[in-house]
Amino acid sequence: MDAEGCVWSAHVYVGKLVRYRPDGSVDRVIEMPVRKVTSVMFGGPDLDVLFVTSMAKPPLPRFPGDGVLRGSLFAIHGLGVRGMPEARFAG
Repeated sequence: MDAEGCVWSAHVYVGKLVRYRPDGSVDRVIEMPVRKVTSVMFGGPDLDVLFVTSMAKPPLPRFPGDGVLRGSLFAIHGLGVRGMPEARFAG
């Protein structure tokens, strides 16, 4: 979730990140260089970098384009939004 109340989702096997507004409408779609994106998380000192993980295994024949980038961690800068700080685990 970002500071504007929107939810970010990684669409596995589609290779897209989608930002949903609080009313459920799609606000933004980001095409990724790999199809098997798995998770998103804001980070960085100002929580303004969106980190995106991707799946390395199994290498699936139907996704040959993932190639050497499969399993990469991507950092997306300049989105114009910030994440929310995570609550610390209290035990």
